[in-house]
Amino acid sequence: MIGLRSALEPVRSGIDLVRARIPAARPAVRGHRSTMLAQSAKAALAGILAWLVAGWWLDSPLAVIAPWVAIVTVQTTVYRSVRDGLWQLGAMTIGTVLATAVHVLVGNTLVAMCIVLPATLALTLWSRVGDQGVYSATTALFVLVYGAVSFGAVVDRLREAAIGAAIGVAVNAVILPPVYHRRGLDAAHAVSWETGELLASIADGLRSGVDRDAVLRWDERGGELTRMADRTRDLSGWSSESRRWNVRFEPVRRESAGPDPEDVTGVVSRLVGSVNGLVRVLLEGTDEAYRSELPDPESAGPYADLCDRLAQACRTYSDHVAGRCTDEDRGGYAEAIGAAGSLSAELQADLDARAAADPSALGMFLLEVKRLLVGLPAADEVCPSASGRLEAEPTRVDA
Repeated sequence: MIGLRSALEPVRSGIDLVRARIPAARPAVRGHRSTMLAQSAKAALAGILAWLVAGWWLDSPLAVIAPWVAIVTVQTTVYRSVRDGLWQLGAMTIGTVLATAVHVLVGNTLVAMCIVLPATLALTLWSRVGDQGVYSATTALFVLVYGAVSFGAVVDRLREAAIGAAIGVAVNAVILPPVYHRRGLDAAHAVSWETGELLASIADGLRSGVDRDAVLRWDERGGELTRMADRTRDLSGWSSESRRWNVRFEPVRRESAGPDPEDVTGVVSRLVGSVNGLVRVLLEGTDEAYRSELPDPESAGPYADLCDRLAQACRTYSDHVAGRCTDEDRGGYAEAIGAAGSLSAELQADLDARAAADPSALGMFLLEVKRLLVGLPAADEVCPSASGRLEAEPTRVDA
């Protein structure tokens, strides 16, 4: 029975971790859903406005092109709307001119289609055009199938496309332009908090004796941290892109507590890399093929205390990223990294002084600790003021 409980313990731990993460994920899911709903509504509005202008007011012969272009121009960022809108106009110009020229030369719609469609679809192979190249083929298809094919109609098609692109960009830029400032910070907050939790778990494991199964579980959590850090980098990129040509970004940033997402991405990546380095040292130390020297429970106290101090610093940094820490927390952060630095130096001096049979594991452990300390920002850069605190409770995931 005891063996069964031990076997099921990792399963229970995994279930508890998933349960803890579900509430933390709900705000992000709600925020993403509301943004997507807003973008969908804006795309629909852009399509309706483009139809009113091209079809009702100007009575264009192929007015459907305007709302079609307007809808696809409402992208996830204002910058992307402008960039993709220009590429779409360029691709549609190529498709329109090519379809008209070929049809005038061959005088047959089917033959012109067999020539034009492969040529225009080849644009998608150009990396700079990418998915926008398909608009060249679809526009050529519209030109060949609907209405009279003539060079005079080229002007009408391009005018309809330009109307749609202009309305799509205007709607996306003026009506609630999308901002992704908080997403990168929320992701960095979760990663740095989980890093602290993993360090605390390592500290507990050192005190009770390093167990191979426990180290394997730490390695799995380290892999998850790496994936979370990659996701943080992607979201920070979205934040950077969403500020370009966006009149709403600065007001949102000023109202939102926390540092710039781009500033924390590098810190988070270094923290995760150093913690994974610690886990790799423990993996080698518990591997039968290596069996490097690791501290036993009686002598592991200073190493465990060192990990606890680092865990405290990572948690405080996590609160700093979320904009929820105070000047008092900054003092605790400074004390934690100071104590960790002193402990690391003492352990390194002790390691250098004694003749260990195989000190490589302990030396590598302390080297990763030094890298982690270097990766953490200075105390005066963390929790600069309590004035920017958010009222919401911190999103914490207990491992």
